[in-house]
Order: sequence, then structure tokens, then C-alpha cells
Amino acid sequence: MKERNVVLLLLLIAALLLVACNPQAAAPAADDGEPEEGAPATEDDTAGSESGAESEEPSAEEAASVGVFVDNAFGDRAFFDIALNGITLIEENYGVTTNQYEGRLQPDNFIPILTDAANNNELVFVLGFEAIDAMLTVAEQHPETTFVFLDAPIDSPAVASLAYKDQEGCFVAGALAAALTSRDDVANINAEKVVGFVGGVDAPVIQRCLAGYEQGAAYVDPEVSVENIFVGSFVDPAKGKEANLTLVDLGSDINYQYAGLSGEGGFNAAKEGAPLYVIGAGFDQRWLAPDQTIGSMLKRVDLSIDYLTQLYLDGELEKGETFFWGLAEGGVPFTFSEDIVPADVVSEVRAIEEQITAGEITVEDPTSQ
Repeated sequence: MKERNVVLLLLLIAALLLVACNPQAAAPAADDGEPEEGAPATEDDTAGSESGAESEEPSAEEAASVGVFVDNAFGDRAFFDIALNGITLIEENYGVTTNQYEGRLQPDNFIPILTDAANNNELVFVLGFEAIDAMLTVAEQHPETTFVFLDAPIDSPAVASLAYKDQEGCFVAGALAAALTSRDDVANINAEKVVGFVGGVDAPVIQRCLAGYEQGAAYVDPEVSVENIFVGSFVDPAKGKEANLTLVDLGSDINYQYAGLSGEGGFNAAKEGAPLYVIGAGFDQRWLAPDQTIGSMLKRVDLSIDYLTQLYLDGELEKGETFFWGLAEGGVPFTFSEDIVPADVVSEVRAIEEQITAGEITVEDPTSQ
């Protein structure tokens, strides 16, 4: 019996050794090429290709560096500062590294600064009309960097661009001004059918806005006249205030501020007692004069930067391409101060905004002719 038990034990050990040396003898598990749900990745799952790569290449989001250049300086509490929100968005959404560049209206420095931006970023946004020529020069010298100009269409294969249909948002502003200036049941509204427009400088973007403002006012009430003054600067609130008070003397009781930091002079004038309501642009500017601001046209530069950065990271942003953002694209939406503006006026103007968005009202752009 003992000898028989020894033999059986030896046979069992031999069988176990055979299985251990030949794992294929075990029943194979089903393999669809994907790791089992919930299972940790194995060496085979994370191995590189046959070329011997041991790990994946870093993603575009991890590697990308994005620059934002302005021809003047951040801190304008208007167009350039909206871009700062865009910088925050792309940092949070894509994990990119960002760099800010200021030209401070010194054209001799634009090319050196933009060259530095090209050398240190894969994607560079440029804001400010004064820098267009310098941008084109640097973009042609650095084809490895993608330059994007914001706020105007650029006809060049070296850069991409995005233009806003300012005339659409400004049409809404004009419609609001015309609808309210005839309401004698609202404080500060005089008997004259006159509204005002304060522009920063005489540039195509401002002309587009003025044209839209005039069209919107005429659409609501052809008898309303629009008086306009150009400050000659985007950064002079004192001159902006002077322009607004001049418009008040001309009979205006509602002035649209499309002048950057200069437009804050209008809010100051209203807050200090001028018989005046103001409409803001860029940001929701009610905080500047809460009791005198009846609405603002927003300019979503931040969303544009976010959108174009995503296109770039996805490999879908082409040089030479131009985008146009109006109301339908969410580029120039309007916000109303419903605690000041009567509900029926808000409803009337919102309906006009919806008609533009739907393509039922076409706003002419004089700068495209």
C-alpha cells in the first residue's frame, strides 16, 4: 500500500509540473482585444507599437502654448479684458500654457514682440487693428506658428481670422434706444426723438456698429434721429464724458457707448446727474451705472478664443480661414436691464433680436461693400 501511495503521489506531482510548464493547457478566456471592464491595465494593454514605443505621445492639449497679443494694453475693461476671460477658459478647458503680450501702441515694438510670441507659442491671437501689418510680416516669417486675428476678416493665407457681425448686436441697441426714447412715462426721457452714439475711433468695426445702430433705430421709429461723435481714442474717459454731454445738448437722452474705456465717460456723466441713459458694449456694463444703464451688447471674444483654440488642438483650424460671428453664432448677444426698461419694450426688442437670429431681418454691413 505504501508503495502504491508513493507512485500515485509521484504521478500527481508530474501532472502539476506539466500544467505549470504549459499554460496553453488551461482553457483560454474570450479575448475581444479590449481589457475587461474594471480590470487594471496589463503590460500588454499599455505596451507601445512594434516600433518599441513604451508610452503614448503627449496630447496636443498638454503640449500647446497659446499667446494673446493686444496692440495697446490689458486693463481697458472692454475688448481686451474680454480676451482675458478667454485665456482663463482655455487654461481650464484644455490645460494649455498661455502668455500675454502688450504692444502699448508703440508700433516699432510690434514686430519684436510678435516675433517673441511666435517663437514661444504654437498659436497666437492678435487683437487691435494697429498690429495687423506687423502680424502679417511675422506670420509669413514663422509659418510654424498659427496666428489668428480677432475682430476683422484678414485676406491672407498666412493667418486665420474671426470677425464679429457688430452691426447685428448694434441693431438691437438702436432698436432699444428708439423704442425707449419715445416713452414719456420713463424718467430722464425728453420730448425729442434723438438718440446718441459715442464711437472710439473711426475704424471699420465702429462704422459697422454705427450703421447697425442707425438701422435698428429706423426700424422701430423712422422719426428717431441718431447723432454720433467719435472720441478719437479708446482710452480717454474724460473725452468720452465730454462727447456724451455734447450729445445731451443735441437732445439725446440715450447714448450707446462703443468706445472702450472712453465710453466709461458716458456712464460717469449719467451717474453724476446728466439726464441720460446709456447702453454698454463688450461686457455687461450695468455695474458702472446701475440706475442709468438700460442694456449692453456683449462681445464674446472669450468664447471665440475658446472655440478657435479647440479647433487648433483638434487639427481643424486652417490658415486663410475666416469666421463670422453674429447673433446666431452667439458672438454679439444683448442683455437688458429689465428693472429700468418697461416689459413691453423688452418684449418688442427681444422679438427683433430673434428675427435677426432667424435671418428674417438682414442688417446691412457698409464696410463689406
